[in-house]
Amino acid sequence: MAKLDPYDHRGQYLRWKERTAKSGISGLSKANSSVLLQYLLDMEQGINIAMGSKKGARSYIRLNILRQRLIHLFSMFEKRFSVEDVTKIEERQLCSFFSDMRNGVIIKLNGGHYKSVRDYAKNFKSFWHWHQRVLRKEGKEIRDITYDVDTSCEKPDWVYLTEEQIKELANEAVYKYKVLIWFLFDTGIRAPTELVNIKISDLYNDCKELNIREEISKTFGRRIKLMLCSELLKEYIKKNKLSSQDYLFKIDPGSSNRYIKRLAGRLFGDKASQAGAKYSELTMYDFRHC
Repeated sequence: MAKLDPYDHRGQYLRWKERTAKSGISGLSKANSSVLLQYLLDMEQGINIAMGSKKGARSYIRLNILRQRLIHLFSMFEKRFSVEDVTKIEERQLCSFFSDMRNGVIIKLNGGHYKSVRDYAKNFKSFWHWHQRVLRKEGKEIRDITYDVDTSCEKPDWVYLTEEQIKELANEAVYKYKVLIWFLFDTGIRAPTELVNIKISDLYNDCKELNIREEISKTFGRRIKLMLCSELLKEYIKKNKLSSQDYLFKIDPGSSNRYIKRLAGRLFGDKASQAGAKYSELTMYDFRHC
């Protein structure tokens, strides 16, 4: 069975690809549209991947992130530097751009500051290194103008809960979410991408171990000992009459996150947690760091 795609990343990418097949990318020059579409096609097919990087096609999640961020960057390069062919951008222009983005000189349309400058910079570096590899195959060598681009970052804010707070949260939650909260905390699993693909057959040793399969993991498969939630899981599986090929948690990620946010806000208030983000901003992914 195919890996579940809770946010329909595959559908989003393929629909966008179909829209741009004839007319190119809206809002970009012809040259910028052409080179970006070729880059994304190579990433989709796993061609011209950097040495040391995982080989093979990039996921639809990754492809969507790349297209969104690079379209945004290319559009800003056109407006700020009149660069209608991004392969001709100058090193000084590039470094000054990311410096201004990091320092708040360049801001979002809503007036906010960019919090993921490092990610934008790393995405452009990946693009440029791909461009170098493509030209190298044609016998041409060009400089790495991204060498001095700053890709350092501060750890972003997230919601930190103590074990006592997690106990309180779980005890106040309805049964399904009580089990889910302890499972998220015990496993540190990526939610929702890995979480929604876990089947009953992935639980071993009387629900004391979890196998996260290679094909559903963002990075690599792994086996985790369950120290806190095994008894709850056994009860949950029995109560819901789940069989080996059933998914453990059949949830809608959006509504699940909204439930958890509301519950955390009600219990702990709208103040900031020790990791900077407000309790009312708690998501399933935050349990991975707790």
